[in-house]
Amino acid sequence: MSTTDLPQRITLDQSRPNSARVHSALLGGKDYYPVDDVIAEQLARNKIAPAIAESRRFARRAVSHLLNHHRITQFAELGCGFPHAPNVHDIAEDHTRSARTLYIDNDQLAANHARALMAGHHARTAEIDLTDTTAVVDAIATTFDMSAPIALILSGTAELIEDAPSMIAALVHALPARTWLVLTHITADVFDHDITSAVKALRAVGIAYHPRTHDDIASMLTGYHLHTPGLAAPHRWRPESIGSDRYGHVSEPMHPEAWDLSAYAAIGQQCQA
Repeated sequence: MSTTDLPQRITLDQSRPNSARVHSALLGGKDYYPVDDVIAEQLARNKIAPAIAESRRFARRAVSHLLNHHRITQFAELGCGFPHAPNVHDIAEDHTRSARTLYIDNDQLAANHARALMAGHHARTAEIDLTDTTAVVDAIATTFDMSAPIALILSGTAELIEDAPSMIAALVHALPARTWLVLTHITADVFDHDITSAVKALRAVGIAYHPRTHDDIASMLTGYHLHTPGLAAPHRWRPESIGSDRYGHVSEPMHPEAWDLSAYAAIGQQCQA
């Protein structure tokens, strides 16, 4: 067993909100404390809430899209947070039992919860700070066949990293050509007042949050060939009306296409050198 799969001693801090737990509360999960629920209830009345929900819904569709249309079977979710079915490995293994998933998060409790789901699955968990890109790449290389395509998933994660552009650039440089990227990102381009208010509320409780503009996010995707429709609102990226899945979740977007959303999403493949 790899050291990344060994149980870790957990130190619980219920005195202040935690980004992974707040995210869990907003998505209808159960891994949060009252202190997290207080901020989640504030955000639930804010335009950021549907943007976060649709970003996660897009990420699930993206995994299915890559499995169905590009036969990708290796997925690394960077900043996985707390499990909330269907998880990446659930979707991947529903398509093929040979799929492999790597979850990476620097939150000790979130990583431990993800690890608890791994029994009987082709999935592993690593507790790593995503800004340590050397360690991230090492974990990916240890887990996957580097001669086969790999998809990185960054959904609800880049906003929490001050220098996310440099992190993504370092991964682009270090990983094999033709690596895929699934990215979602909150923006203040739409509903600026709401998003600014949400950022202030998060920062007030110690959660640094960095919404970015369309141009900033597009720049982060330099080096990737974006698949149609390119960088778009998550609910407008190839919405599919496919009903409820076996987990009881509705698979198509819930936010009407006619409505605006404070987020962008894209699927890209790294350009060959």
